[in-house]
Amino acid sequence: MDAAGGTGYRDLAAYYSLLFPLNDRQREFFEHLCSTGPAASVLDVGCGTGEHLAWFSARGLRCHGLEPDETMFRELRRRSWPGTVPTLVQSGVEALPQAIGEQADLVLCLGNTLPHLPGRETIRESVRRMAGALSEAGRIVLQTVNFDKVLAEGRGVFPVIERSLPGGGRISFHREYDLCGLPDHLLFRTRLTTPAGERSAAWPLVPLRRDELARFARDAGLDEIVLFGDYSRVPFAADSPALILVAQRGKGR
Repeated sequence: MDAAGGTGYRDLAAYYSLLFPLNDRQREFFEHLCSTGPAASVLDVGCGTGEHLAWFSARGLRCHGLEPDETMFRELRRRSWPGTVPTLVQSGVEALPQAIGEQADLVLCLGNTLPHLPGRETIRESVRRMAGALSEAGRIVLQTVNFDKVLAEGRGVFPVIERSLPGGGRISFHREYDLCGLPDHLLFRTRLTTPAGERSAAWPLVPLRRDELARFARDAGLDEIVLFGDYSRVPFAADSPALILVAQRGKGR
């Protein structure tokens, strides 16, 4: 989940794959990446319990995953892989570019991972480190919530996620953003209900705007930048649910 440092997502770790399975739009997006450029190796920064890595593993890519949260990493290590077995490192983005032993064709940082970092300068440095882990023609993919929309509307409430457990019973996950007036941050409030009880938590997030993320990519030497509004690759717009940035170095560099 988090790109650097533990986040306290330990209550979620056991249920994360059930709550956030890979969906068809994400699969199609990854297929497009693999068919439109080099894709022999992939690095997932803040890989959680490995949903994205499993897709690339099944297709035989050399896979690498960084995950700093101890409980998430424990679940990640327990996972069975459908193809190539990833190199897994319990660390955040600060371990790059040395941690994986090669430069990757695809570097992913998805699932609103970047906003969990402490501040904008840390995020800028993290994007620079991820760009340093790219192969010569490699591409970086960064995904966050559309914070331009959240800040314009002054609120952010997500649909409740409900799932049935394999052994019986149900879980639900509530999420919302609290624009509480924290300097340069908002609060991400969650409530997880399971047969064992209910747990609430809150984390400060950096509400990255579109122009900021694009500028950080340019500062990292990436100048072929495309912005999408969701995994179906529609162009980013003010009311898009997400911000997905795909970038690489210019051909003349």
